[in-house]
This record gives sequence, C-alpha cells and structure tokens, in this order.
Amino acid sequence: MRWNEKSVCNQAAVYGFTAAYCFAPLPQDGAPEGCRTLILLVRAYRPGGRLVDRFYPASNAAYHQAHALVQLLSQDMQAWPLSNLRLKPICNRLPQFGRGINTLNYLKGIGSRFCLELIGVSDDLIEKTKIINQNNKIKDWNLKCASCNQCRNACPTGAITAEGFVRERCLRNYMLSGKSVPQEFRAHYGVPGEAMGVIGCDICQRVCPYNALPERERQDTDEFTLAELLACAPDTMERFATLYGRNYAIRNRVIAQALLAAANSGDTAFLPQIMALENSPSPAVAEHARWAATKLKDLQNLY
Repeated sequence: MRWNEKSVCNQAAVYGFTAAYCFAPLPQDGAPEGCRTLILLVRAYRPGGRLVDRFYPASNAAYHQAHALVQLLSQDMQAWPLSNLRLKPICNRLPQFGRGINTLNYLKGIGSRFCLELIGVSDDLIEKTKIINQNNKIKDWNLKCASCNQCRNACPTGAITAEGFVRERCLRNYMLSGKSVPQEFRAHYGVPGEAMGVIGCDICQRVCPYNALPERERQDTDEFTLAELLACAPDTMERFATLYGRNYAIRNRVIAQALLAAANSGDTAFLPQIMALENSPSPAVAEHARWAATKLKDLQNLY
C-alpha cells in the first residue's frame, strides 16, 4: 500500500485515535536515522476515577494501538514507536497545540484530556511545502491562561506559581515513586475533589475552563476497591497491569499509595489490613501504614 498523510490519519482513527498529525522531524527531536516523517497520535478520554485517573487506561490503550499501527506500517516502510522521545517540546512547535501554565499540552476543542503517542516512518508522507509550514511558530490558537489563576488557586500544595511549575510540590510527583510521601502532602491523596488515591492528580485539569466540555462527562467509578489494592493479590496485580501498564503494576508501590487513600477515607474498617502492613520490608509501605494506622486510630477514639 502507498501511504500518505490522509491514509495514515484514517488508519489512526480505526485504531481509536482522535487525531493524527504528520510533520518532518527536527534534529533536536531525537528521531532515528532514516526517519523522514513523525506521526503524533492523539487519543482523547473521558475524565474520571477516584483511585486511578482515567488518563492511565487511555494511555495504556494508546500505547498498544500505536504499536499495532507501527506493525501495519512496517509492511510497507520502516516504522518506529517513539513514545520515549520528549513529546512536550514537539507539541510546543506544532500550531495545533497550546501549553498551559500547569505545563500540560492543550488542543482546541479537547482541552488537556488526551494522551499522546509518537511514530516515526522512513517515507515522506506530506508535501514539502506543508513540512515547512508545520515547523513555524504560528499557532492556530493561543491559551489565555496567564491571568485565569483557577489552577493556581485550586492546587492544594502550591505546585503552580506565578514563577512556574514546582515539581517537588506536585502530588503526582510522589505517586508510585517507591519513596515515602512527605507528611505535609499525605492528607491530599484519595480525598474527594483532590488527588487520586493511587495514580493521578487532575485538580488543575478539573478546574480549567478549557476542560469544561469533557468535565461534564466525568465518571468517578473505579475498576478496583481500596481493599483489593491494599492486598494486591496476584490476580489483582495482573488486572492492574493489563489496564494501566506493567510499568505501574509494582506491588509495594501500589500498596504504599493505597494506604494513604485508606487513611484519608476515614473508614476504620481498614485498620486490620493497615496494621498488618506496619512491619513490611518495604520502607515506604511500613511508613505509610504506621501513619495511616495512627490517623484512623485517632479517628476511632473520637467516637
């Protein structure tokens, strides 16, 4: 088959992608030698989740579908999966994308509720004139978020400031890191309206005016219960890996994060499970278990 930009975009839609953009690589992109065209794949998703943000199952699905598309394209040309490259700088130069003060990429009509995959191919899929135009700095639209401040005001830890984004104060930065979460941040995990219990913190996206349309479709249901994630039985971890990706299915890291959500749930029925983990060989699990047990015991003593 002879591929071009239109046929690639049509095939991307078959694989569940919302949009696809073809453009020439620049030297700083890090594309492999012989790559003539980059294909940026966009998959929009419906926001939601309480324990795991809906971004993660969408991202995992996009990863596998992008690899399937690579296999199809490889029948007619060289093709590479390139999701390991830095995608934000690439988006910053494409006219379709904007960037918020929360450092997230935005698309007109979609907001920031999407995940990205990148493919490289050895063929020229677009006209030379379009390749030149795609790499200019003229934007199709500009985010007007410098004076909005809704995300700055909503972030409970002050990760978004007038000077920029502070990663060390972002709640997502500590999730599944394998390290103990600083005490000053622990009370924000798994709390309604704040960060997810295990993976994800979409507070800044939830309040963003550009996400108002997808936010109407929010579904705060979960594939797992907290009790399941505190135990992390083999079948639970296998389902977790299938839904969210094996890179996230690290048992002690999931348990450590679930402990904070259990503590913040205020449900003292979790105490037996929590106390059984206080002597875990994992330092993060043991530390979070002791903190969670203390918090729920104090709550229990109030009644």
